[in-house]
Amino acid sequence: MGLELTDQRLINTILSQSVHAIVISDLEGNLEYVNPAFLSLWGYHHAEEIIGKNSLRFTDDIDKTKLILAEILTHSQWKGELRAKRKDGSTFDIAVTAYSFQDKQGNTTHLLASFSDLTKTKELEQYIKEREIYFSQILDSITDLVFCKDKNLKVTYVNKACADFYGVNKQELIGIQDVHYNEKEYTKAYHAEDQKVFETGNTSYVRREPNIGFNGETRILETVKNPIRDALGNIQEIVGVSRDITETLTLEDRLQLVIELTSDYIYTAKITNGEVIAEWSSKELTTTSGYSIEEIGKLGGWFNIILKEDLTNLAERMTKILKGETGVVEYRIRTKSGKIKWLRDYTRPILNEEGKITSIIGAAKDITIEKETELKYLSSSQRYQAAMKSALEAIYFLAASKNKDGDIIDFIISDLNEKATEQLGMKKEELIGKGICQLFPVNRENGFFVKYKKVAETKIPLEEEFQIPGNYVAPGYYYHQVIPTNDGIVIQNRDISDRKRMEELLLRTNRLAKVGSFDYDLTKKQITLSRVATEILVQQTNHLDGVDLSFFGTETFKTIINQKETHCIKTKDNFDLECIIRAGSGNEFWIRIIATPKFIENTCIGFYGAIQNIQDQKLIQESLFEKETLLLTKNKELESLVQITKKQNERLKEYTYITSHNLRAPIANLISLTSMLKESPSNTELLGLIESSSYQLDQIIRNLNELLNIEKDTRELPKSEILIKESIDTQLLLLKNGSNREIEFKSNLPEGMKLLGFHAYFDSIVNNILSNSIKYSNPNQVCKISISYEETKEMIKIAITDNGPGIDIHRHGHKLFNMNFRLRQDIEGKGMGLFLAKHQIEAMNGSIEVESELGNGCTFFLTFPKTLL
Repeated sequence: MGLELTDQRLINTILSQSVHAIVISDLEGNLEYVNPAFLSLWGYHHAEEIIGKNSLRFTDDIDKTKLILAEILTHSQWKGELRAKRKDGSTFDIAVTAYSFQDKQGNTTHLLASFSDLTKTKELEQYIKEREIYFSQILDSITDLVFCKDKNLKVTYVNKACADFYGVNKQELIGIQDVHYNEKEYTKAYHAEDQKVFETGNTSYVRREPNIGFNGETRILETVKNPIRDALGNIQEIVGVSRDITETLTLEDRLQLVIELTSDYIYTAKITNGEVIAEWSSKELTTTSGYSIEEIGKLGGWFNIILKEDLTNLAERMTKILKGETGVVEYRIRTKSGKIKWLRDYTRPILNEEGKITSIIGAAKDITIEKETELKYLSSSQRYQAAMKSALEAIYFLAASKNKDGDIIDFIISDLNEKATEQLGMKKEELIGKGICQLFPVNRENGFFVKYKKVAETKIPLEEEFQIPGNYVAPGYYYHQVIPTNDGIVIQNRDISDRKRMEELLLRTNRLAKVGSFDYDLTKKQITLSRVATEILVQQTNHLDGVDLSFFGTETFKTIINQKETHCIKTKDNFDLECIIRAGSGNEFWIRIIATPKFIENTCIGFYGAIQNIQDQKLIQESLFEKETLLLTKNKELESLVQITKKQNERLKEYTYITSHNLRAPIANLISLTSMLKESPSNTELLGLIESSSYQLDQIIRNLNELLNIEKDTRELPKSEILIKESIDTQLLLLKNGSNREIEFKSNLPEGMKLLGFHAYFDSIVNNILSNSIKYSNPNQVCKISISYEETKEMIKIAITDNGPGIDIHRHGHKLFNMNFRLRQDIEGKGMGLFLAKHQIEAMNGSIEVESELGNGCTFFLTFPKTLL
């Protein structure tokens, strides 16, 4: 069943029990009310420091706060996180749930917000601190109206709150029965209650008593009147205490919002014969436990969903409640879904007029996350202790010891691990509570105390390596890290004696190998060199400021190194480069640089790497390269001679074949015809045949001479300028005049296009191709010849196309350019034209190719290397 909130004190109690900070403001964010939890959380002591101030003053993100206020006015509510600012200027995270409040007419009149500190969730150490304030008064600024009346119902006393209510001073109310502007029916009702108290001697309680205030507004008061008796028991006066409860309904609505804003639920229970019986709970009970109050009743009560292990603690709490004590208890419940939750339960007994406990009111909060966090902290603490025990470093916790002026005079050992006791050779109990300068005065002599003091005062950590000589405790090399804490410092010492010995060995090795390391800080533009790297580069210091990796190259290499650096940042790869550097001495020499990028997440913060002096290796390489180059040149010359000899051998074979085969027939004919001529000297026909055979023999010899001259020309003939279009046009004109047939010619060759080569060969090549196109074309058709070209920076490719009968490339292509090969025996020829053309174009470092199909003509492609004049 619902709870009728009719007691203003009950409202105050409920709000004061809230663990959340609660504020009420006007529509512009000016604070009208804050609860004690808000004061505590923000670091204030009095509400007067806050009331009337704008909410923007209490946040660290003003823009976001403005957006939140606008969001509440637009959408009636807002939930999320915000960064708040305390009185002392420190900041912290809060969870915010805010609503707008509307009156009965639907008008938005106020803004209501609840805050919970997220610091405990986000910062583990905050969870080990107990809250200092659980309960406080919410409406501590409200003062009741107090008045006294005599038997004539005249006022004999009023307090300031009462006088302020009526808008007059206290003296103006003394002696009157009521203010003149009050409603008569209201005054009549007051007097009737007053008279009843005088007559019966009983307390009068009026829950809703209307009254006219000084501004003419009707206010609702809650009034209790009691008789004042003299020594004889006679009633002399009555005293009344009134409280303005006009805002009760509004407060009830606001209270409901408070309940909804928080993860808590509130409840009431009545006490009957020492037994606690649940009476009412907010709907958040179901959200938290999964049960309604009716379902819990059917289960036999709240105690039946509490884990048995926690019932003892709860029973002890209830015993204290029945004695009138307010307090808190934590326990676990099993929800309807079976999940285990931790609750923190705040309870307060409610007394009646006689001071007897009749009911209790409480508020419970789900603290499961807090408890889980505490368990995590406990686990972390255990891991910390284990780490302390197994740490390889000696760890010392030192608290600063100060004199009356606040100056640090020593550091007291508050804790240390086993490694530290081993390092000092003393037991832990001999060290705890002792000052380090007291135990080891050498700390003042060698300057360690001064360094520790500086760390504690400046809060700047210290890292260094140092050596303890053999005549002191724990001699050797140590890595020293000093970290500031709230009350002192923490020291970590690591024995690095073995590492130092290895470093010395590495240093000697690096000097022999001329290898040094470096570290490049990209943000500071600083390169730090190792000792050997400093020696290699002949630098005065190992810190180079205002430089990048291009420092390692002369002007010739700086751009390359910068490009490498940019590439490595993008790809996360390293680079390995040889370059020339100018040393501090001014000398230039070759180095090898290897650099690897360093990243934090996806941001490159710098590079680390190594450099090596490779000047000697470079000198050796250059000497070897020169010898290798000379050797390669000689090899190429030998290869060229071999190729030339090979070609000459092939040509000799061909010459031999021609001599043995081609000359045999005409010579035999001449011998035979000469014999026949002896028998018939006047036979003119025989003379004609002898003349023909002689001409044939002469042509063969000419072709042989031309073939022999190809090899000679390539070595002896000078190259000349060849005008391509003009030369082709000349050859075509000569062939046209001697052919006595119609020839159609097309060409896209531009005028003035040149080659540098052997002019006679070029004319011979073109003449052979064009003469074949004319000779083999169909005599009954127009002979069509077209010439096109392609040109690049390196070559010119000329295409000569005809409309002749074509060639079966699959059948004859492999022997088309052989000596004495003829496609048709019915057409006069020696089979030497294409053979000579191939050798001539190759002598000019060119090539000849053919494309053809039977019946579709031929295209010869002549490719020449281009040398423009």
